[in-house]
Amino acid sequence: MKYKFDSEQHLHELDKGSGFKPLTGTSSVGNVLAKNLVWWAAELSAVECLEVGEKIPTIREEYETACKSSDKKKAIDALQKKYPLFKKARFAHFDKKNKTAEAGTDLHQELEDYVKAMMKLKPVRKYDSKIQPFINWADENVKKFIASEAHCFDEELWVGGIVDCVAELNDGKLAIIDFKSSKEAYPTQFLQAAGYAIQVEQNGLFSEDGEHSKTLEGKIEVLIVVPFGAEVVEPSVRLDIESYKQGFRSAVVLYRLLGLEKTN
Repeated sequence: MKYKFDSEQHLHELDKGSGFKPLTGTSSVGNVLAKNLVWWAAELSAVECLEVGEKIPTIREEYETACKSSDKKKAIDALQKKYPLFKKARFAHFDKKNKTAEAGTDLHQELEDYVKAMMKLKPVRKYDSKIQPFINWADENVKKFIASEAHCFDEELWVGGIVDCVAELNDGKLAIIDFKSSKEAYPTQFLQAAGYAIQVEQNGLFSEDGEHSKTLEGKIEVLIVVPFGAEVVEPSVRLDIESYKQGFRSAVVLYRLLGLEKTN
């Protein structure tokens, strides 16, 4: 059994003897609970704006008809072409999300650089003041950083992912640390972190080319999400590992049940 990561297509792949096949991305599974609800809320907001602002009396009726269509996607696309403002309003949250993600990329890189520097015990440069609260927290709580941007997978669940950070805390517990550009930590983010925990415990940590790099001595006992989009970047911690692991397994089932699985 061999693992590799296709960076161009951003695909985790596994070869069980009959050639490499793509795995489901861990982050995709974590988003299953929110994705459909976010678009539904965006569409209702767009309809509301058009009813009140542009005064298109039939927009709600047309939207509800589109939702009942046997091909909802095609019907919604047609509605967007008919009313460009509907499309603009519908995608407003998505555009904002992308801009936030772009703005947050540098901070994610700052956090990655800090972790990798600490792993090599090299002199730490001056980092963006925004992540200084996390650095202060790490100084007080982290015994050592074990891995950064490490690849992992699980054959049974057929998922793969890249975990931002694995660390040993001062109390000896092993932790998955995930950096997020959001303003706060969300339950789905801890589900994603639990997915990484399952994979890391099952098969260890890998490099992009599939070289096996590390096997952890012990189980993951702590999940940590660092929302670096917050006013003050402070880690959010969860200790109920087994519940979140079960939540992730259930999310995998739900992901495929809803027909979102496109890799198998």
